[in-house]
Amino acid sequence: MRILIAGIAGGIVMFIWSAVAHMVLPIGEVGFRQMPNEAAVIAPLKNNINESGIYMVPGMDMQNATEAEQAAWAEKYKAGPRAFVIFHPMGAEPMGPGMLLTELASNIFASLCGALILSWLICTFLGRVAAAGLIGLAAWLSIVVSMWNWYGFPGNYTLAQGVEQTVGWLLAGLAIAWLLERRGTAVPALSPQP
Repeated sequence: MRILIAGIAGGIVMFIWSAVAHMVLPIGEVGFRQMPNEAAVIAPLKNNINESGIYMVPGMDMQNATEAEQAAWAEKYKAGPRAFVIFHPMGAEPMGPGMLLTELASNIFASLCGALILSWLICTFLGRVAAAGLIGLAAWLSIVVSMWNWYGFPGNYTLAQGVEQTVGWLLAGLAIAWLLERRGTAVPALSPQP
């Protein structure tokens, strides 16, 4: 039960931090730009794409492309421009309750995983907090840095996400480690070896 409570608390802390990072601090906006002449860009997208999905420019069917098509794609890629577009033809409520609840649930489930991992550690309170920060750093390195590398996500966006993830996990780790210790899972400091 203590792990469940610690995980829920950590998720709530992470959700609050994310709200602060996006709505108070500029961290959530780093790397985003306003599309110039938006109407002229949107019109051809609406006329040519019917399905939600991720679209890349230049595009290629990676599974079925011939060698000649792959070579032509490589030349287009080198010449530019390149784009990575997440497209939805239908509108939606911005920051609607469903999105916020999904974010909160994902933060809680992630923190439950973190709380379980932290409960297994034989270390001090600060060791558990540091381990939580490393979970955030590892998530950033394996996901966001890969998106920067393979899909050209902006460097400033990538770094800002590193700050958001690592700080979020450190803060969640404070809550998780504190609740794990308060609930009787404190581990005595390791004594120095002779």
